[in-house]
Amino acid sequence: MPVYLNIFNLIIKKDTISEKYIGGLEKFRKDYQIDNSEINQEDDELFALGAMNSDEFDIEDLILNGLSFDNNNQSFNDFTIIYRYDNSLSEVNWLQHNRVFAWHVDTSNISLALVNQISEMFMDKIEELIENGENPLKTIRL
Repeated sequence: MPVYLNIFNLIIKKDTISEKYIGGLEKFRKDYQIDNSEINQEDDELFALGAMNSDEFDIEDLILNGLSFDNNNQSFNDFTIIYRYDNSLSEVNWLQHNRVFAWHVDTSNISLALVNQISEMFMDKIEELIENGENPLKTIRL
């Protein structure tokens, strides 16, 4: 299920958090206030942390809690950072995005159809939906 992209986004597979993050999924949710955040998100396959600037992400803390970073190549596969208006800072083979939403490569075609529908909406339609209590610019859940 796709997550909405903020300006900068640090995206991690939930499987990676479950397998590597000290304390697992529940500790990660608590550490990053996933349940109470307007910006940090969770879907069935991903966690997405949002920020205005990439230097707001505490990469060192993620590494201290078990995620991997390759110092030799200055790259990582456990997570990626996406700048909404440009390319990912590190490409990964498990994620796709269209600058509005990001999704795991195994996301269903039904979810992807919603991504396309919402991504092609004009702002007046989005505003109308929001005014009527339906925010299309959030994690897509079926």
